[in-house]
Amino acid sequence: MSAAPKDPDLGYAAHTKSSRGAIEVELSGNIEWDDPSVFAHLGVHDVDADFVNAARMLFAQDTKLQSAKLELIRIAADSSKQETAMYPHLGLIFAFIELLQDKYGNSARVRFSQSSNMRLIIETSDSWDYPSNKPDFSTILAELFESPTNRWRDRRGWCEVKAHASDRPKSDRGTRPKEIVVQTADYARLHMSGRPFQLFSVGLLIYGDEFCVGIYDRAGVRYSPSHNIWKDFDIFIRVVRSITTDMTPEELGEDPTVVTLTDASRDMWFARLDANRLPVEERDEPVYEVSLGGTTDDTDDGLWVTIGTPIWISLSLFGRGTLVWRVRNKATLDLRVMKNAWHSGARTSESEIYQLIEGQHPGVARFDVGADVKFPGTELIISTSSLRSSGRANSAKHAILHRVFIYPIGRSLYRARSELELVKGMRAALRGHEFLCNQYILHRDISVGNIMLSSEDDPPEGAEGFLMDLELARCSGPRVEYTVIAPVRTPTGQILNDVQVRHSRWDTHLTKRGAPMTGTLQFMAVVLLESLEERVWNEQNAVGPPMEHKVHHDIESFIWVLIYSLMRRIIVVEASKVNDADKHLVGQLTTLKTRFIRYFGRSTPSGILGQRGGAKPWNFVQYHPEFFSEPIRDLIDNLDRQFRVRKEEPFTHAAVLGALDAAIRRLS
Repeated sequence: MSAAPKDPDLGYAAHTKSSRGAIEVELSGNIEWDDPSVFAHLGVHDVDADFVNAARMLFAQDTKLQSAKLELIRIAADSSKQETAMYPHLGLIFAFIELLQDKYGNSARVRFSQSSNMRLIIETSDSWDYPSNKPDFSTILAELFESPTNRWRDRRGWCEVKAHASDRPKSDRGTRPKEIVVQTADYARLHMSGRPFQLFSVGLLIYGDEFCVGIYDRAGVRYSPSHNIWKDFDIFIRVVRSITTDMTPEELGEDPTVVTLTDASRDMWFARLDANRLPVEERDEPVYEVSLGGTTDDTDDGLWVTIGTPIWISLSLFGRGTLVWRVRNKATLDLRVMKNAWHSGARTSESEIYQLIEGQHPGVARFDVGADVKFPGTELIISTSSLRSSGRANSAKHAILHRVFIYPIGRSLYRARSELELVKGMRAALRGHEFLCNQYILHRDISVGNIMLSSEDDPPEGAEGFLMDLELARCSGPRVEYTVIAPVRTPTGQILNDVQVRHSRWDTHLTKRGAPMTGTLQFMAVVLLESLEERVWNEQNAVGPPMEHKVHHDIESFIWVLIYSLMRRIIVVEASKVNDADKHLVGQLTTLKTRFIRYFGRSTPSGILGQRGGAKPWNFVQYHPEFFSEPIRDLIDNLDRQFRVRKEEPFTHAAVLGALDAAIRRLS
């Protein structure tokens, strides 16, 4: 079917949406105004004074530039004017500052390109459900200026324009964030999601005849003092010149532990894979070499090379910013899944949680290596604290970059080749969840991005799928520890050396827990959503402690993931098999897609709860019998009955596993 979306596994379609309403809430208490550290980071005062003086004099002598200045002043004074009228004049001034050479012959490395007339995307395969928000200008490499792409990954920074000074970000009333603050934070999250491994986002804000610079990271936003463009034209020159010419890629937010392979290096890497008869996917995509940083491992054993495009990315600014990618070890060529995410300084890292697991289970991903990421050549951890040179990294106010490598390699649930494969994968992961719960480890973030199908064509029973991403897990049980005791003599006189003793230590604070209630909203248990909604409505009044996240809440999340995956599988896999001439099926597919977006496209507790009531989330299989078999329809009906009595009889592993077993027997 021609209108079907492309394969999302080749791009970023599996993202978690974050609405501007949610961003507004997250911004509260996380904005720093008039922060001198912003200009210090930009190196504004390090711009060569001779260059600034020359630029100011040439600007005053150029009639076209003076005309542009007068037009901008007129627009700022006219309340009826829109920012679009400012674009050509600002573009002319940007180009003047960028292209002017300094005494060493240097000109801009990146340039401000108007981007308001194009839809910036992360990947073409994700354009069917991807936010279309874009800034007025964005910075791209100078060599791309004449023919810019529409990819966020090619943007180094951005500029938002408003026509009037009243649109300045700082409010005199000090109440909720103004529109420009929320709007630019939205751009920053798209920039940091669309440009892999971006640590923070630098944006220039122009409002009428005033401007400031914002630096957006995982802990919030810092704004420089506001200046008048014409009264402080020297500062404006310095800011534009810093962003476009003087700042290094790392100073603009690139991760120093990641290197983009050159064309020659990429070709050599692909040739090595070919020589080892390993598949090479998406040869035209950028390839990144990733490490954990630090001082201890600079060999190929500590380097990992990405494969194609990410299989999961979270579109969040102040959340974890999760990025999941298939990678190969540069030395061994071992295949792994790399998870790149930020965790609260007050929480235990994911690597530590994986290492608490006793034994292995085919339904749980296995840990290879991982750690908090450090700046190369140092022992300094990359965190919002170290990036800002302020505060303590282990504070709840700051976020720490963590990278973990796990195996086996999986596929997205909704890429299942059949209903049977999907249900078997869900069952295997739920069994893995039960295995963890028996060790007092509660996952607390069951979502479509954290359950994977096996990549094997014929996996053994119980290994058809697996659970991953233990970052938000809580461990509340005994910790098993092993110690080696001194040599001992047995009653027979035998000397035993290196005797290992296993013992348990009960520690209710085994992991730093963070929030009592966690998870991805779209898959969160209804009662947790109701508790969140109550707290939103009673923000100013005490409503008691938040509801504790329990085992049966996780099990309910498995069910929402199953429903999501069943629906999305039809949209992204089976849709290609629908003949355009079959008007009935085309219409049914369109209706299913609309229903899917309605059920899972909401991003607030109230919006999601509105789609969880009555028969809404369960009747999709009855409305679309063309796409779902009778065993699947009966499975959803069984789970619906369990859902309706969940308050009296909370979900259990046994009950849901029994329903999945019954469906598997009928589908086999």
